[in-house]
Amino acid sequence: MGLEDVVDAVEHVESLLADEETGLVQDSLSWQQTDADVQLGKACAMLGTCRQLRSGTNNYVSIVELSFNAIERSFQFYLVDQTAVESSDFRKHEQVFADIESRGVFSDTGVPARIDAFRSEHRARIYYDIDRPGRDLAVGMHELAEEVHSYAVEFADAHSRCNCGERHETEP
Repeated sequence: MGLEDVVDAVEHVESLLADEETGLVQDSLSWQQTDADVQLGKACAMLGTCRQLRSGTNNYVSIVELSFNAIERSFQFYLVDQTAVESSDFRKHEQVFADIESRGVFSDTGVPARIDAFRSEHRARIYYDIDRPGRDLAVGMHELAEEVHSYAVEFADAHSRCNCGERHETEP
C-alpha cells in the first residue's frame, strides 16, 4: 500500500460523499424518519457493537469509547424526542449532559453531571492513550451505557422504537 493507494481511497470517499451515494443504510438505521429516532438507532447500534466486542475481543478502548457515545446518543434521543430541541442544537458534548441534567430526567441523583465529569476527564485521556482502560472499566462502561439507554427509553415510553429488544438474551 503506497501513497497512490491512499490518494485513491480519499478520492473514492470524496466521490461517495459528493454524489450522496453512500450505499445501503445499515438495517438498524434504515427505518428512522425523525431526528430522535436516528439518535435512538445510533445508540442501539453502538450498544450492539459493544455486545459483539465483549463476546469476541479484548478491545477495551473501543468498548469504552462506544459506551460513552451510546450514553450521549441516548441522552440526545430523549432530549430531541421529548422537547423542542434538535440534534443540531448540540455542538458540544457538555451541552447534552447539562440539558438532560437540567430537565430532571434522573431526578436529583446528578447522574448526567457525574457521567459528564468522568467523561470530560477520562475520555480524552483514554483517547490519547494517556490511560489504558482495563477489562473491568470496559465492562462497567458498557453496563452503564445499557442502563442509561434502557432508562431513557423507558422514561420516553419508546420501547417499540428501540432496536435493543433481546439484548440480554444474546450476551454470554
